[in-house]
Amino acid sequence: MGRFSFIVLLALVDFFLECSHFCWCASATSTIACIEAERLALQDFKDSLTGNLNRLSSWTGQDCCKWEGVGCNNSTGHVIELDLRNLVYPDSLGYVIEVSNRLKAKAVNPSLLELTYLEHLDLSWNDFMGSPIPIFLGSMQRLRYLNLSNARFNGVIPQQLGNLSKLHALDLSSGPSEYDFQLSVRNLQWLSQISSLRRLDLSWVNLSAAFDLVQVLNKLPFLVHLRLSSCGLDDHVSQFHDYVNSMFLEHFDISVNALQGPIPGVIKHMSEIPRALGNLTSLVVLDLSFNSLEGGIPGSLWNLCSLKVLDLANNRLNETISEPYKTISGCTGNGLEKLSLRWNKVRGPLSDWFSRFANLKILDLANNSIYGPIPASFGRLSNLRMLDLSHNSLNGTVPESFGQLSMLEKLLMSSNLLQGTISEVHFANLSRLEELDIGFNSLALKVNSDWVPPFQLNYINMKSCNIGPQFPAWLQKQKRVITLYLSNTSISDVLPQWFPKMKFSYLDLSFNQIRGRLPAFLKPDTLYMNLYLSSNKFEGPLPTFPSILNRLDLTDNLISGWIPEDIGNMTPTLDNLLLSGNQISGPIPNSLCKINTLRVLDLSKNRLYGDIPDCWSNFKILVVLDFSANNLSGFIPTSFGNATSLQSLHLSNNSLQGELPLSLRNCTGMVIFDVGENKLSGSVPRWIEESMLRLEILRLRSNMFDGIIPLEICQLAELQVLDLAHNNLSGIIPPCFGNLRGMISGNGTSSIGIYKWSTTYGENMVQFMKGKELEYTKTLKYLINMDLSVNKLTGTIPEELTNLAGLRGLNLSNNHLKGNMPAMIGNIRFLESMDFSRNQLSGSIPQSMSALTSLSHLNLSYNKLSGRIPSGNQLQTLDDPSIYIGNSQLCGFPLSKCVSAEPPQADNEGKDEGNGPEIEWLYIFMSAGYVTGLWGVLGVMMYKKNWRDAYFKFVDDIKEKTISRFKEKVATPNRRSGTRSNHMEWSW
Repeated sequence: MGRFSFIVLLALVDFFLECSHFCWCASATSTIACIEAERLALQDFKDSLTGNLNRLSSWTGQDCCKWEGVGCNNSTGHVIELDLRNLVYPDSLGYVIEVSNRLKAKAVNPSLLELTYLEHLDLSWNDFMGSPIPIFLGSMQRLRYLNLSNARFNGVIPQQLGNLSKLHALDLSSGPSEYDFQLSVRNLQWLSQISSLRRLDLSWVNLSAAFDLVQVLNKLPFLVHLRLSSCGLDDHVSQFHDYVNSMFLEHFDISVNALQGPIPGVIKHMSEIPRALGNLTSLVVLDLSFNSLEGGIPGSLWNLCSLKVLDLANNRLNETISEPYKTISGCTGNGLEKLSLRWNKVRGPLSDWFSRFANLKILDLANNSIYGPIPASFGRLSNLRMLDLSHNSLNGTVPESFGQLSMLEKLLMSSNLLQGTISEVHFANLSRLEELDIGFNSLALKVNSDWVPPFQLNYINMKSCNIGPQFPAWLQKQKRVITLYLSNTSISDVLPQWFPKMKFSYLDLSFNQIRGRLPAFLKPDTLYMNLYLSSNKFEGPLPTFPSILNRLDLTDNLISGWIPEDIGNMTPTLDNLLLSGNQISGPIPNSLCKINTLRVLDLSKNRLYGDIPDCWSNFKILVVLDFSANNLSGFIPTSFGNATSLQSLHLSNNSLQGELPLSLRNCTGMVIFDVGENKLSGSVPRWIEESMLRLEILRLRSNMFDGIIPLEICQLAELQVLDLAHNNLSGIIPPCFGNLRGMISGNGTSSIGIYKWSTTYGENMVQFMKGKELEYTKTLKYLINMDLSVNKLTGTIPEELTNLAGLRGLNLSNNHLKGNMPAMIGNIRFLESMDFSRNQLSGSIPQSMSALTSLSHLNLSYNKLSGRIPSGNQLQTLDDPSIYIGNSQLCGFPLSKCVSAEPPQADNEGKDEGNGPEIEWLYIFMSAGYVTGLWGVLGVMMYKKNWRDAYFKFVDDIKEKTISRFKEKVATPNRRSGTRSNHMEWSW
């Protein structure tokens, strides 16, 4: 009790001193010009600055007290305030995206030391270029307010700042925009000397070495505002259990303190919200967001009667929120204005007791596991400005009582299981509504055709709701809307004439049945414009587009005609251009190469013809280029090699010729390289290994490549699809293919199709799998396939291929492979499709085949396989005999049964194994002996006439006896003898 009284007494004394100082300054009526020495010091300070000096245009003349940002004591003329804060303008989420008009300097000029009476110094949001906070500031002991936030200082905070014993406010914070510079501390003992501090903001200061943090905070009993966001406190947060000496604390922010890189890490000691926080009874704002807190909300927090903001977003809270009035008779509901539990794992039904928070303005429960219906009592939250229930598992209908939330500005309920109809009643009194997000539910909007909404929305998301079939007429009255999502809303209509005149910054009408000529849209009053109109029935030529168009997606429509020749001048800042799956013809215009801001360019599946322009040298950020499935001819442009950011290149299914240009080796980030179905020739380049180490798909199918398969391909550790089928490749299959790591693991870590620069482009590729052509889109990243079919490959199938346990498809058909099938083929446990047909494989089918439990397509036809077909597991479902046709020595299901317990053996199978050289010499000696003996007899007969006469007489006698014997058998019919005679005649 004594300590409490002492603290209160100190606070009162300090308060009266502040008031007396303020009143003394305010009551002075005389005006005295500034001190000359101080004016010169300010002038020197100005001379050290660069940047936007127009902000200091008033710094002229002799009276520095009239200069902008300078404040003087009216009685003494001494400069007591220097406020050069640079004004910034946060966006709607509170973030500062761009900072202009900064004053710049390589260091703070020490001329400020001449301002010996300075009490207020604010240099925030300027640029001191990574210089350290000057030590001399610690000698300006009259300072009460020091703000150096976001001024791009760097290094260790000088301990001399602890000499500023009169300081009431200290702000050394920064933010994400200053990521290249960061302040840090070795310890915080210097801070304990500033016991008069009311406001302390060290956000984004590295406090990982400050093991004394809480001990120091307990020595600052007058703190009202404390922000320690993003300070790397993950090893020390548990110490806040001991933070008890701050009875005046109103704003407490330790958010974003489990971050280790871009993804939040795990707080090692503070595994739950400390119950001691309930002792901070003066708290108005408590921000614990972006940590890794688990469990539930302790009941002690409901005792904080002054609490207005409780932000627990982005944690791991995983318990049902208990009703406050049942756990403790608290008073939180009296004043709470914001409650955010966004991005947690809170589970359970949506409780009715939320409606008791009568002053609640923001209720954010998005991205949890909340289920059940929305209580109708939510309609009693008359002060509610924002309600976000999106990304949960809420079901049932939307309460009509929502129509009574007259203060509501944002209603966000997307991605739930809501169903039923929304009508005019739901919006009856929502005159302030600005954002409406009900997308990805089973909701139907049914309003009268002449309905006039009471609101003016700027954001509308009704994706996957039932809005059609007519285009919603009420949109015509929405004069402020700039973002409109009506994707997959069952609209089957033409666009009304008034619609293109609305100024959209973001428009999504994809996946409907909207028909008619594609209109020209008006330019919005924003910095960019995105149009997503894919999967409709828009027709006609491409119209004129606004110059600020950033993304255009017209995939899968009926657009015809040529690409405008001046497209490069019409849309100079395009980022995504997606025109796939239309009827666009003509050549690719040269002006397209002027749009070097492109990241994704997809002109596939059209009727384009002619050569590809060789003008891509300035495309430094192009990531995806897809010209596949057209009628393009000529050579692959060498300037493609200057597009060094390329990750995905599709040129398949055209008529391109020549060799792959050497310049492509500059595209070191390539992930997908597809030039299949062309007329390309030459050898498979060896430079692929040294230049495209990230390659996951290599598709050279159906060209005229020749030569051997280079061993360098074995170095492509991430390769998942290797398709060299239908070429003229010869030589053996490299055994080192068994080292292709991307085909071994099959763990789905592929980066295929992951492009943060495009929300709608989808990778697609045709692969010959399971005996037919299949087009892979969203599942392409999981495909692991090797296709070397229809070449001139020789040798045996390497046993090393059985290391590729992640393979889904293996096709080696139509080659000249011989020898046995790999004995351990069953190790490729995920194999779904295998085709070894039309080779010269011999021996038996390995018994390990029965381990292939995912196999759904098998073709071993037209080889020289023999023995019993293995049985069991998945093989029993492959009952088509054509799988094994052309292998006469095979037996067993689904072919005929084997005649004995021992399967038939192929000629010489299993004999003389390992004696190849001895057998060959045996044949040589036998042949030599036969030839020697034959010529010995014939030689004698050539010189001995009596020998010749005797031999021919012997032959005539044998012939006569044989004919006579045959005639006798014919004259005496006998079934058995007749059969034998016929056999002898056939043999003769």
